[in-house]
Amino acid sequence: MYDIITIGSATRDVFLISHALHPHKTKDALTHIEACLPFGAKINVDSIHFDTGGGATNNAVTFTRLGKLKTATLCRIGNDSAGNDIKQILKHSKVDTSLIQTARKELTAYSAILSPGGEIGERTILVYRGASRTIEHAKIPWQQLQTHWFYISSLAGDLALLKNILAHAQKIGAQVAFNPGGQELTKLYPPLRLRGGWEGLLQSLAFLILNREEATRLTGEKFNNTRGLLRAAARYGHNVILTDGPKGAYAATRGVILSEPRKPSGRVEGSRTNMRAYYIPSVGHKPKNLTGAGDAFGSGFLTGWLKSKGDIKEALCVGSYNADSVVQHFGAKVGILKNYPSKNQLHKLPIREIKL
Repeated sequence: MYDIITIGSATRDVFLISHALHPHKTKDALTHIEACLPFGAKINVDSIHFDTGGGATNNAVTFTRLGKLKTATLCRIGNDSAGNDIKQILKHSKVDTSLIQTARKELTAYSAILSPGGEIGERTILVYRGASRTIEHAKIPWQQLQTHWFYISSLAGDLALLKNILAHAQKIGAQVAFNPGGQELTKLYPPLRLRGGWEGLLQSLAFLILNREEATRLTGEKFNNTRGLLRAAARYGHNVILTDGPKGAYAATRGVILSEPRKPSGRVEGSRTNMRAYYIPSVGHKPKNLTGAGDAFGSGFLTGWLKSKGDIKEALCVGSYNADSVVQHFGAKVGILKNYPSKNQLHKLPIREIKL
């Protein structure tokens, strides 16, 4: 029996840091910052860093390294050197790799992350999805997926797989945390598409984890309407985590008093009539690169939730410290915390309850 199984993508990442990338403000880009590269030019790269990424592997390493939890990961790689690197790093981090699928004809997913360096922290990611484009349903050993928790990240839009995982979790009495990717959000919105069983399945989630852009896409609420985003997203999960980059993060519970210890079974229980919400600021350090920040916060949050036996404030703090550490490095795994935050650290970040 595992404590947690992570499901999602696995990638080989290369970070290319070039001071020749000159960011400038624009209204057209999502982050309002862009950098243009001329065709025909050779652009100098000042430094290069290799790592592995993908939601399934990033989250798994947080659970083993920070949480010391018995963790396995379900993802798909190619039969190549990049796939072998991913496996070796996971094994070194004490993640069980027995559930990983290996594609015969597809290469391991690969990401090239372009960054100007300095204190901007933003980046552009070029992604070849390769073997991570799909997890083969027929090759999933469902009988071996015995766990207390599932942590699901991007499934490349495979809603059939998502439905099967949620059904399996209900069958074995496991809890589910879900951090959807862009392709899942596209297929789940507008809300009319959530009919026909989807809304009920998503309401079985213990945690729905989104950043502000993802919450906007899922709910159709306005980007800057934090309370509206939290209320709308809470329709699809018992508890919603909303990350907001350097501004911090929010947690909302729809009918569950998160500060109370969880039941011995590990299930999140409670009525559906109450709603409470909390805000935590970021730790505040200037980021070197934002790649992996969302994974670090979400998996750090759940680690804190499990270790504290359901203390929402402690969980928010652990997520914040883990994300802050990750963005101080190039690579989504290098900065994952090895030690649980001290009591002084846990009381250092001011958390306040907000009205919805």
